[in-house]
Amino acid sequence: MVVLTEIRRALPTVQDEPEETRLRRAALVGAGAFALILVAFWVWWPAGVALGLVAGSFVVLRVGRAMHAAALTEAVGGLHDLSDEEDIREEFRNLRMRLGDDWPVFRRAAVLVTQAQWASVAGLQRELRISTGAAQHIMGQLEREGFVGPSRGTRARVVRLARERSPELERLLHL
Repeated sequence: MVVLTEIRRALPTVQDEPEETRLRRAALVGAGAFALILVAFWVWWPAGVALGLVAGSFVVLRVGRAMHAAALTEAVGGLHDLSDEEDIREEFRNLRMRLGDDWPVFRRAAVLVTQAQWASVAGLQRELRISTGAAQHIMGQLEREGFVGPSRGTRARVVRLARERSPELERLLHL
């Protein structure tokens, strides 16, 4: 019996089996959960992308139609509503006083966009030989005064005054 006791002492005790089994089980559960998450992303990601594309396209088209309709039906006020020559002259005098030092460049820009029937910041910069900042400022003034429509991204703005009225505009601007 002494020999059996010595053999047991010489062999390591097997107490780590439950701990090792628990660690293996935890590793397998973690790997399984990770695989499940990957499969879920693989299955749902295309569906989410497709849903996002459809919903996003719908929103873009709806907003674009609304912007287009607003641009076409936008009320044009200011100088276009005036019919009496004296009222128009008075409005241009007030405009000249409001613009101050910007008046000469504004006058050239208004005539240019009316004759050419296009309005863009780059075009104003090129034709009037002014800086980009000055061209943006003048374009903003032209928009506020009703000569051109709002910005349409990279396309040229709509000119609201007909080309036929260009000589009349030139005459009025040289007050």
